[in-house]
Amino acid sequence: MQHLLDLQENRTHFADPKWESNSSPTHHHLTQTSNANANANLDRVLFQDLVEIVPLVQSLIDRKASSSFTRRGSVTYTKTPSRDSLSKKVPNRNGAQSMPARKKRESASNNPDADSVLSFSSKASAAEKDDDEELDALRVQLEDLQRKLLEKDELLKSSEISKNEVSAVQAKLEELKRQAAQKDSVIKASQLQLSDAKIKLADKQAALEKLQWEAMTSNKSADKLQGELDSLRGDISTIMILFEGLVKTDSTPSAEDYDISPCTVDHLPYIDDWDESQMQRMEAARKAYEAAVVAAKERQDEESIAAAANARLHLQSFVLKT
Repeated sequence: MQHLLDLQENRTHFADPKWESNSSPTHHHLTQTSNANANANLDRVLFQDLVEIVPLVQSLIDRKASSSFTRRGSVTYTKTPSRDSLSKKVPNRNGAQSMPARKKRESASNNPDADSVLSFSSKASAAEKDDDEELDALRVQLEDLQRKLLEKDELLKSSEISKNEVSAVQAKLEELKRQAAQKDSVIKASQLQLSDAKIKLADKQAALEKLQWEAMTSNKSADKLQGELDSLRGDISTIMILFEGLVKTDSTPSAEDYDISPCTVDHLPYIDDWDESQMQRMEAARKAYEAAVVAAKERQDEESIAAAANARLHLQSFVLKT
């Protein structure tokens, strides 16, 4: 069909008398035969159609042999026949249809060029069949290419979908990595805070142990001071008894009237030569010592303890004075 369309495109060239003059010898021979047998009983319309087909078939054969032949088709304009030509052709066609088959065979046997026309017609049919087969093959190839193209499109779409999924998974992975990094930083900060808390706790424990040791030392010092206070109270009681005895001795008659030996202890000094001012100073030292002992017992610090010790030494300096 494509060859026939290409041939129709060049129909105007076939109608040119100049082209007809340059056509094949077969065409001239058929033309002469048609002029010589004008009075024959053949169907002239059919014969004329066959004569017009011959150059088309010849051109088709020549073009098919050429490697530069390109397929193209176009629609050509055919002149509308007049009414007179139609009225002339209709009886001839009816006559051709009423012609017996035997007469047609005889006319074909009488015309040797009819075989060549039929051979060309068969060649044209074969060429058209080949073209149809080639067209079918091309159609199959086109369908195969379209199918492959669709498959490639599907593969491309699936690859795009896979690419998008991979991108989404990578984005989720990056987000998880970022969250893991944040959690790691939080864990490190918590570990640092825990280490600082442990250090502070150790410091507080050390301070507590120090306070406990100081409290224990203070308790021991307090117990020691309590013992010293009890001892001083005993000494003071002894001194007071001595003072009372001295006062009684001064208020009694002379010692010569009585045979009384002084009730003194050998370790006590003689206080016969003491005056009133020394007695007052010793009494003040005693009161100061008692006050220092009471303050040291209440406060329980080194300063108060040292003050109590100094007051004791000051009092002992009066008592043990020789």
